Amino acid sequence: MHMYFEEHSPRQGPVGSLRQRLRLLLLWLIAIDGDEDLLLKYKNYIPMSSMTNYIFFFGGRVRTLRGRRQLSLGVLFIIVVPAVLFSIFETHPIWLHNQGYKSLVVLFYYFWCLTLAMFLMAATSDPGCLPRNLHVPQVSRNFQVPQEYYNIVNLPSIRQDIPIQMKYCRTCRIWRPPRASHCSTCGCCVIVHDHHCVWINNCVGQRNYRFFITFLSSAVMTCILLIANCGTHLHRTDNGSHGTPVSVLLIIWGGLSICYPATLLSYHIAMTGTQQTTREYLVQIGSKNPVMHRIRSNAQNVFDTRQFFKNMFLLMAQVRGPKLMNPRESHPSGDWRFMKLP
Repeated sequence: MHMYFEEHSPRQGPVGSLRQRLRLLLLWLIAIDGDEDLLLKYKNYIPMSSMTNYIFFFGGRVRTLRGRRQLSLGVLFIIVVPAVLFSIFETHPIWLHNQGYKSLVVLFYYFWCLTLAMFLMAATSDPGCLPRNLHVPQVSRNFQVPQEYYNIVNLPSIRQDIPIQMKYCRTCRIWRPPRASHCSTCGCCVIVHDHHCVWINNCVGQRNYRFFITFLSSAVMTCILLIANCGTHLHRTDNGSHGTPVSVLLIIWGGLSICYPATLLSYHIAMTGTQQTTREYLVQIGSKNPVMHRIRSNAQNVFDTRQFFKNMFLLMAQVRGPKLMNPRESHPSGDWRFMKLP
């Protein structure tokens, strides 16, 4: 940190240098709306916080959205509280049983740690944001978008009867790659954009889709193991012993908590089996709500291999790829990717 400040801070007097370092330290801790004096001089997360709706923490290592309901904190509460109660009231009596129940405790903590880690990764990592201003037309005309850019470009594919379509994003000023889409909530285009999830306060795209699926899977397993452990405690407890009300509470907690992630996981398994993202599926059915709609293959989907498990593997295990907009990197002065064009 000290070497970074020494390298990038302008030569000023002691007071000015101290103020500059304090400003950089605060921006390193939390960057909101950037800083007009530092937008084009330092790390990428400074201008990115002005160009998108993201807040960056710890030098761009962690991100979240500003100005939204923080439902992700409620999800974090649902994850942490039962583990705390389980550790205080349940772990010790179950561990003392000499009939192989220790493995249930170990498995519960393993899947709970996996659930927490994958939730944090899905919620705070880069979903696959694309850089801006790569295809800027008519600079001499105040960056006006020509009429032909409003058209859809059809690219050839392996299925000659079904082309791959590309669209121009007038907000980000780029030709979006196939399956990419602009998220107005995040304020950027996301590659292989599935949907914007309010529960993690982030988009689900190519770079964090596997984190999201693993989070749902491990959450379901954690709830099942929570119910199994507490049920074992109730079964092995004498009638006169104390502490069983917490077991009942955690069983109810696990039974209620498993409903949503299990439903969402089943939905995404069906979606990936047909090689569709949520956004593509909603466009296909012409609705903003997938509930009460049957999930079926799209005959116009060029990415569909017509094999359920192959489709599921290709979409869930797709390569994350590099960060196309790395907040922790630096950029030269005048880089158009970090400019606000009229």
